[in-house]
Amino acid sequence: MKKALNIAAGISFFLFLPAAPFLFAGFGAEVLKILKGVSIADARWSAFLLGAAAFLPVHFLAGKFFPGARRYLETLEHELTHLLIGLLFLKIPVGIRVSAHSGGEVRQIGFGTTGQIWITLAPYFFPTASLFVLLFSFAAGFEDFVLLALLGFTTAFHLISNWSETSFRQPDLQKAGILKTILILPLMNLLCYGAVLAFTGGGRTGFVRFWTQGFAQSVDFLKAFFGLIT
Repeated sequence: MKKALNIAAGISFFLFLPAAPFLFAGFGAEVLKILKGVSIADARWSAFLLGAAAFLPVHFLAGKFFPGARRYLETLEHELTHLLIGLLFLKIPVGIRVSAHSGGEVRQIGFGTTGQIWITLAPYFFPTASLFVLLFSFAAGFEDFVLLALLGFTTAFHLISNWSETSFRQPDLQKAGILKTILILPLMNLLCYGAVLAFTGGGRTGFVRFWTQGFAQSVDFLKAFFGLIT
């Protein structure tokens, strides 16, 4: 079982690499389309942007008056992201350590190194706090001003807290390797943040359309490429 999963993971990653440029082009075109529709006159966008803007003074004041608490929350979200993505690859969490001053770690067991590259890089592209907001919206069936503002707030939290730490000196990025990091992070950030923007602009319908249209356009770019070389 472990060997089969490791082989499947290797094959999937091998297929991901040549597909990445076409996925980036297809979903990039969809993100550009969404961005063209951004308007502060739209109540949905104004709520999201207001929430994102509200995070900036909170982040500054927390760093000034409660630096330990801020670092603890940032580390907690970071480690929970490792844990959640690990669950997708059938990794069983057996321990988690979070601290304000000495980082943190998640201990997981199961199926060898299956999916390890995705688990390692997950905090640098996957906005976990925003995911919980989206799940709540889908489950509760509403998307009011407060929820969209909270989505903006959590998205800004992830962008600032995790990306402020992004450096090739980071143990996670060293573990993943520079080449894989460069190949994976741009596309995965485009997909994750594109999905958040799609939901902001178009709700649940916009979220689904982002994925369907993004894949469709990726296939179109792939067909166009092979049309040029044949």
